[in-house]
Amino acid sequence: MGPKAATVGAAPDRPRSPAREEKYRAEKEQIVRAAYELIQRDGSKETSVHDVLHAAGLSTRAFYRHFRSKDELVLEMYRIDCDRVNTTLTAAVAAAPDPLAALEVWIDQNLAVVYDVRRLRHAIVLSSAEVSSAEGFTEVKNAGLAAQRAPLVELLRDGHERGVFPHADPETDALAIQAVVGAHMRARLDRDPAALTRADARAHTLDLFERALGAH
Repeated sequence: MGPKAATVGAAPDRPRSPAREEKYRAEKEQIVRAAYELIQRDGSKETSVHDVLHAAGLSTRAFYRHFRSKDELVLEMYRIDCDRVNTTLTAAVAAAPDPLAALEVWIDQNLAVVYDVRRLRHAIVLSSAEVSSAEGFTEVKNAGLAAQRAPLVELLRDGHERGVFPHADPETDALAIQAVVGAHMRARLDRDPAALTRADARAHTLDLFERALGAH
């Protein structure tokens, strides 16, 4: 018998050149940037894939090269922003000199998301009804909140072990602190006249939980 014939099958994907990788990366960034701009500008109007591509100056093929649907696009926008915020948050908390300072840092870093003018634009979009109505949003949001809470649980546990927060129940108290900070953030996003300044929101939350945790 002669040599065995090679199995016929689908050709493997050819590796992309650095130039093509860069082109696709820029393309994806254009889509995301256009989506942010449109959702913020047209809050009362549902943004379509067509709207995004028209604003980005790209083709339908370009969109589906990166996303299967608009829901997938906005969920990725939410996930990427969440990951960025939580990475910065975790590093800032880890650099704090003690548990009480770490608690203040955790509170302030989260407030910065809506009190820092440069970051407020993204926060407005990602808290919009258009994003929250995307299929799968609840799961992505809960994962982001859990990641946000993780360094808080650890600093409360550390503070409890060191006697700084003698009354702390880390898991439960972390939920309560997150809820209070979230309420201050929501008031700022909604332009509630009762919304506090960043400094006052930070001081209020810190004072409230210093007392609740029995902080020394």
